[in-house]
Amino acid sequence: MLRKLTPKHRKMIRDLATGRDPAEIAEELDVSADTINRLKREDPLFKSALYALEMQIERRLVESEERLSIMNRLDLVAESAVTLCHDVIAGAEEAPLELRLKSAWDVLDRTGNKAVDKKLIGVTNIADVVVAAYNAKYNKTENLKDAKPGQIDI
Repeated sequence: MLRKLTPKHRKMIRDLATGRDPAEIAEELDVSADTINRLKREDPLFKSALYALEMQIERRLVESEERLSIMNRLDLVAESAVTLCHDVIAGAEEAPLELRLKSAWDVLDRTGNKAVDKKLIGVTNIADVVVAAYNAKYNKTENLKDAKPGQIDI
């Protein structure tokens, strides 16, 4: 009977738990297949560790199958979700502008893109936009908004 498990015993247990043949394990670890089979059958510590590992593998397998099932269900509705999201962002569906913007930003974020941060810095009118464009084009620094008609040389 074993008092403690050595790294060689742990390797045997891992290999057995994953379904390897005892003869293959024995050849690799330079022990007899009978020794491995005897430990598996008779040694309480070895049997307990093997059982615990098999149960852990089983639990993880069940959890991964559950996750896979959830992912499969999500895949089934993904196309509909994409269409709905597209329609909301494009304005085809009745949705407040705030929701449409949030949806667009979420899509960008989840696809690895960064949404542009826009901030309202002031209210302008078309005249201010035209004057700013003229100033930028001709590198003018004077305030054209206060200019009288005919004073601007275009």
